[in-house]
Amino acid sequence: MGESTLARRRAISSQENNALKASVVRKVRFVEGFLSLDEAQLMSELASQVSEGCIVEVGSYRGRSTVALALGSQHGSNIPVYAIEPHEQFEGVLGGSFGPRDRVEFFFNMLRTDCAEIVRVIGVSSEVVTKGWDKPIGLLWIDGDHRYEAVKRDFTCWEPFILKQGLIAFHDSIDEDLGPAKVIEEALASGGYQKLQQVKRTTVLRKVEPLTHHT
Repeated sequence: MGESTLARRRAISSQENNALKASVVRKVRFVEGFLSLDEAQLMSELASQVSEGCIVEVGSYRGRSTVALALGSQHGSNIPVYAIEPHEQFEGVLGGSFGPRDRVEFFFNMLRTDCAEIVRVIGVSSEVVTKGWDKPIGLLWIDGDHRYEAVKRDFTCWEPFILKQGLIAFHDSIDEDLGPAKVIEEALASGGYQKLQQVKRTTVLRKVEPLTHHT
């Protein structure tokens, strides 16, 4: 009887996971952005597993990753997703150009994917937001300015709020010349984090010990 019940639970879990994947493919693929569908499914799956705290995204552009996170949370515990994105004029280190027009598209995408109610948009940068922040974080997604100083700033600002066993995911993390790869290397060397997995350009770390200081 116990084995039968366990098998049934696994089947339900599998059905829910398949439904989530289908929802991500259906809704995310039409949102402009730099996240692959495989990476979007990864982020939605991670978000669906967050059961305490909140989800924070640093860098939203037009909302492709935001939608993935929101859909995952909706299939899980309905954890709020905070999108930290100024949407001001900015030239990225990889050549991208970003600005206020992206804010318009972002809100449009939240509405047409039915994610607007679970997403909280904060239109200022990390070092401003975290001065008054008091919420624990179960999942942090860093995909803002890829310069080392900026990634380090985002990590340093938000890391103290990550729950033990909480997750941090970095995009564009495999290019050793960019900030994410260097910050990941430092986080792993600190002993406070373990590498959980990597999908394409996204690397996921799990927090195992509180960091005592930042450099």
